[in-house]
Amino acid sequence: MAMRVNPETGEVGLKQRYRVTNWSEYDRALVNRGNLTIWFDDESLRDKWTPPPPVGRGTPGRYSDVAIQTCLTIKGLFQLPYRATEGLVRSLMGLCHLDLPVPDHSDLSRRAAEISVQIPRRPRQGPTHGVVDSTGLKIFGEGEWKVRQHGVGKRRTWRKIHLAVDETAKDIIGIEVTTAEWGDSEILPGLLDQVEGEIAQVSADGAYDSHGCHAAIAERGARATLPPREGAVAWGDHHPRDAILQEIEAKGSRGWKNESGYHRRSIAENMMYRLKQLGSSLYSRTFERQVTEAHVRAAILNTFTYLGMPASVRVGQIAPAA
Repeated sequence: MAMRVNPETGEVGLKQRYRVTNWSEYDRALVNRGNLTIWFDDESLRDKWTPPPPVGRGTPGRYSDVAIQTCLTIKGLFQLPYRATEGLVRSLMGLCHLDLPVPDHSDLSRRAAEISVQIPRRPRQGPTHGVVDSTGLKIFGEGEWKVRQHGVGKRRTWRKIHLAVDETAKDIIGIEVTTAEWGDSEILPGLLDQVEGEIAQVSADGAYDSHGCHAAIAERGARATLPPREGAVAWGDHHPRDAILQEIEAKGSRGWKNESGYHRRSIAENMMYRLKQLGSSLYSRTFERQVTEAHVRAAILNTFTYLGMPASVRVGQIAPAA
């Protein structure tokens, strides 16, 4: 029998069943994720591959940021090393009959440390409900088998990826890459600064329950949906967090989460899962290149989203086993 248990009350409930209503469109979007003409559009690259002439004196560049990001996107999408990326792009140039220079692997590695990745973002149609979360990507250290057998060693190191996701459009609207020493609450103000337009609500887990996070959310005129930490006390002066404590006391934690839309935060967790499908590790060795690598993955995920996402509706409960 497919059931789930509420850890707070011990209540048992059946799992819900969902159905995708736009399967044909979503199926085509999944196919197009591997379509090279989407990632290597020869018509749009003809005029953007080389940068414009410099103003004043100086040697003109050979490769624009668009060219470098295109190569890094193909590298990240197909999880290739730099040399194999150079070979694939050269072959694409030949297949498309384009007489354009191709950056070699040394150029790609050098420019990856300095490029500012352009992450596609569609205009917002109204106030945004931003859901926030973070995850870790391994950069070097012992493999999973050795950790399981002998424990974590000193060289096992991670980078934290902090994401803000639009709850409605399901695209990435803010990203920060930090070392593991940075706390989640320290990064939230910077994430909100990247969100364009009006923010109606910000949902995150209890790690973001701090004075700084509430202040950053209030500064954008948004509603904070942050569950207070265990044993939390009122802050006084009619702080919005005190209203959350009162609602939880009146309705219970589960009731507050259901009514406030807190469970929509799962969209950010789903985005983390999608991010790790492009690789659970960062392959670059320097921090600057690791930031670029993570931003390129965010650009890929937004492109995936804009190609098409499933529209699912609840159609009932999963029947118990006979």
